[in-house]
Amino acid sequence: MTVSAVAERVEEAPAAKLELTSTAALLFGANALQYVIIGITGVILARGLGPDGRGVYGLINEMALVVAAFPGAALELAGIYMIGQRRYSLQTVFSNSFSWALVVAGICLLLIPVILLSGQTVFGMSTLEISIALTGAAMITIGDGSREYLLPLNRPLAYTGLTLIPPILRFAGVLVVVLAVGLTVDRVAAIWLISFAALLLFTMAIMGRHVHFRPSVNWKAMRAQVSFGSRSHFGWILQALNHRLDVFMIAAMVGTGGVGHYLVGVNLAELTWWVPLALGTVLFPKASAMDSESNFEMSAVACRRTLVVTMLAGLGLLAVAPTAIPLVYGGNFVPSVTVFLILLPSGLLYTIHKVLGSSLSAHGMPQATLFAGLASLPLTVGLNVLMIPRWGITGAAIASDIAYAVNAAVILVLFVRASKLPLRKILLFNGSDFRAARDNLQSKVLDRLRKGDGRKEEDLS
Repeated sequence: MTVSAVAERVEEAPAAKLELTSTAALLFGANALQYVIIGITGVILARGLGPDGRGVYGLINEMALVVAAFPGAALELAGIYMIGQRRYSLQTVFSNSFSWALVVAGICLLLIPVILLSGQTVFGMSTLEISIALTGAAMITIGDGSREYLLPLNRPLAYTGLTLIPPILRFAGVLVVVLAVGLTVDRVAAIWLISFAALLLFTMAIMGRHVHFRPSVNWKAMRAQVSFGSRSHFGWILQALNHRLDVFMIAAMVGTGGVGHYLVGVNLAELTWWVPLALGTVLFPKASAMDSESNFEMSAVACRRTLVVTMLAGLGLLAVAPTAIPLVYGGNFVPSVTVFLILLPSGLLYTIHKVLGSSLSAHGMPQATLFAGLASLPLTVGLNVLMIPRWGITGAAIASDIAYAVNAAVILVLFVRASKLPLRKILLFNGSDFRAARDNLQSKVLDRLRKGDGRKEEDLS
């Protein structure tokens, strides 16, 4: 059967109906609420565990995310693209993704007895802590892979709601432990693990209304998913190393205390990443269901407007964070201020990477992130090797900024070549953007006034 014949039997992708601005705002709001909860939890952990304990806990989380993501092959990303292009049904691509996730999760679980019997520590983590990270990786692999299909189903509320489950459970669990028995790294890690187990169960319950969780493989669709997904995934691996390899290099060269200081600064600076992250997440499934010209025009507008929002967010953080970090986290975390200040501009660079990279992937060019990673990762490694021994976590932050800049430049060049749009239409906020923002604000104010008048009429009646 030809691809066109398959397409005729598949309904129009619900992702085409995704409202870009409101859905991105919803994701951003959920991320903001999530960070408030995570931030409060992080303050409790930093004060209760100290820099070393906070560093070990951070390494558990980072190891789980890395182990879960690296073998993923981006089959979900490919599946979303193929649903948008109406090439295969949701159940077909989901079953392929689910089957692969079960294989990866099984490998993670099989490694645990080997780790426990070896008795070896890694980056200051005990065998129990490594085992917890691997168990978490297994659940993340299945849960996150399934959750990604909610956006192409046009279910943004369910998608965003699920993101809040782990931080809420961690916050509640940490409070209980603090009040009952006191904080230790292992107790906090156990709470972290329980939060991912709950997320997995809720995700399966929601997705179970749309698909069957059966591990079956359609080999024709699988080959297409692997072909598309591998080009994106190798790029993602390089990006992930670009963003997080410095954490492990700091652990090896400086120690877990340095990791604790570094992660506080990084996490605060990366608040400016939320807007482009939310927008790029929504943009990809929507743009996948659009023609190339519409995709590029929409993405260029989104990029230049998001750059302004990201810059304003950065200025707001700049006014608050340098004073707030030692005040909230304690005097031990003063070194985190320097890391935060150096990495604050990274949000602008990430905006270019995420928004334009999502657009290129939806255009059928998922390898764009691969090219960007090939250019930037060697800089990350080389500069960290040179700078961390000399300047510690400050050197790692400088190296990250340079690598992010090269990464963004590559994505920008590829987007310009593919879209044929001038740089000013991609990067510079213009009169039409200002008028759109003004009209949108006026529309919302008028809606509020109408609703207020409507309530008054109801009260009078």
